[in-house]
Amino acid sequence: MEAALAARAEAIKPLAEIQGQRADLLAKLAALDEPYGKAYADAEARGWNAEELAEIGIEEPAKRPKGRPRSRRQVVKKPAAASSPEAPSPAAAVPAQGSTASAAPVGAGTQSS
Repeated sequence: MEAALAARAEAIKPLAEIQGQRADLLAKLAALDEPYGKAYADAEARGWNAEELAEIGIEEPAKRPKGRPRSRRQVVKKPAAASSPEAPSPAAAVPAQGSTASAAPVGAGTQSS
């Protein structure tokens, strides 16, 4: 039984060493993510686009640098529709000046029969 346990312990040593090296490399890579993202954004700000950078072998960063998100195109906002809730409707009630009676819609006069 002790021989089996010793064989198992021996088999894990290379894996543990490689795991330690892997953790070190991942930490170094993570430390480069932020400056890489900033350098990539700087290249784009100076006229390069993602397609051109990819053609020369530069990958887009996994995480974009913090800040204002970039927009690929400008969106032109359309003017508000005439039926917006803020605009009064044409048939809105207008109270008569100096009147205490209830307001009637504009153009709603007395009808003669």
